[in-house]
Amino acid sequence: MAGSRFVLHLKWWFFFVPLVAVFVMPAIPDPSLFSVAPEEADSVATIIGPERADEVVTLTNERFKRWFVQTGMVRATIDATGSGDIGDGGVSDFAHTWVHNFWLEIYRAVYRASVMKLWILGTLAFCVAAFVDGSVRRKIKASAAGFASPLSFHLAGHGILMVFGLAFAVLVMPVTVFAQYWIVVAAVLGALLWKASSSYQ
Repeated sequence: MAGSRFVLHLKWWFFFVPLVAVFVMPAIPDPSLFSVAPEEADSVATIIGPERADEVVTLTNERFKRWFVQTGMVRATIDATGSGDIGDGGVSDFAHTWVHNFWLEIYRAVYRASVMKLWILGTLAFCVAAFVDGSVRRKIKASAAGFASPLSFHLAGHGILMVFGLAFAVLVMPVTVFAQYWIVVAAVLGALLWKASSSYQ
């Protein structure tokens, strides 16, 4: 029961925190919290090389421009918050800051998604191999009159959901996401899939 409550709280955390990051935190008047940190960009270049890192930046710029700039969304929101007068009590300045930081945050999310995409095929191949190996282990264990643990399968299943939630939550989180993070995600996800497939009944 306690374990189920803990998992439920984590699920709410993965749902609530990204919403706060997207809609509340842009009110903080510090653009550095919403831009791509130099350390984050350097880690990408270290892992995949400067040329491919530059390609990720170019792809991010093209996607952001196509999805948000050319559609008029960025201009419309900036214009809507830039027409306040002196007597508005600073509301227009607050709104303009929020919109500016919001689009910085969206750009960073697009950048991180572009980086994450570099690991999708490798992660998929690793997870398929782990799932197959776990299934073979389960059959070997069954043939030797062993038993699979339903608790292990239950915990591994919830772990997989939490890994997916965390992977997408960090796209908008105001923290530096180093490129090595995606390697860890792939490794943990593969291990959990192996455990789930080897414990399935």
